[in-house]
Amino acid sequence: MKVFVRLLGFLRPYRRGVAVSFALAAIAMGAGVIIPFLVGRTIDRIRHGRTDLWPLVGAIAAAGLLRLAFSVSRRLIAGRVSLGVEYDLRNRMYAHLQSLEVAFFDEQQTGQLMSRATVDLQSVRFFLGYGLIFIAQSAITILVAAAVMIAVNPGLAAIALFPTPVVLWAAYRYGIRNRPASQEVQQRIAELTAEAEESISGVRLVKAFAREERQLARFSRTARRVFDQSMVSTRLRAFYNPFIAFLPQLGLAGVLLVGGRQAVHGTITVGEFVAFYGYVTMLGSPVRMLGVALGMSQRAVASGARVFEILDRRPRMTSPPGSRATTSKT
Repeated sequence: MKVFVRLLGFLRPYRRGVAVSFALAAIAMGAGVIIPFLVGRTIDRIRHGRTDLWPLVGAIAAAGLLRLAFSVSRRLIAGRVSLGVEYDLRNRMYAHLQSLEVAFFDEQQTGQLMSRATVDLQSVRFFLGYGLIFIAQSAITILVAAAVMIAVNPGLAAIALFPTPVVLWAAYRYGIRNRPASQEVQQRIAELTAEAEESISGVRLVKAFAREERQLARFSRTARRVFDQSMVSTRLRAFYNPFIAFLPQLGLAGVLLVGGRQAVHGTITVGEFVAFYGYVTMLGSPVRMLGVALGMSQRAVASGARVFEILDRRPRMTSPPGSRATTSKT
């Protein structure tokens, strides 16, 4: 949790962009949530033989266009924030590396440092720029859709939303299990980068002593370690993401069973039933996205921990206060 809070601190210079992104995401999702309700009203009008459908059709088209416009704007702003965070992180890490003493680099593999400055920073950037917005979008969609369903028909809303606690539990469980797996993947990728860097920089010695086969075997073992650990994370994702996406379908089945009978007996209108079906179907995408975003967050936290290991390393040799900078003359 501490690493996660520190990562959020990198968004401080972009508070305005983040706030605008969240606002645009909320408006876009709100416009999307209105559409099933308008479709239900349209179906009820058709069943009653009314032909004045243009206002509702126009409202549906306007809601779709509104969602399109705000989604495009949100992605542009979020992308700018994401790249800005990556830019700041790269500059900060490079400046910090320049401040460290030479002895520090004797203890570190160049490939490890390269991996933290590229792969790890990219994972952090994707989460801060997109993952947070995906989580916010999913939460907003679920909350707004739930509020509308409860307002229309509390009984059917309870049936549609009953898998929600299980979804939250599964997402929490996935996060707990995937974090160490993601952290180990990042570590092994760094080892692979270090192995490649050392082999390439020392290629003259490798060829001089005819050690190509030995270096190839070492690299193959390191690549196999990356593959094996990535499969551990992939197995977790392969189970939890489909499982999280499956749970809302239980609510959909309940709505079809109970709501379909109510529509047949006239307890609810066909339009209300179609609207409920639309809302439950709409919940599927945010729930899937929630699983993806949680995976991104776990990988970002693992990468952030590796980045902070470098940034938290204080220089052990510093210039005394008031010392004058030296300049070279040619």
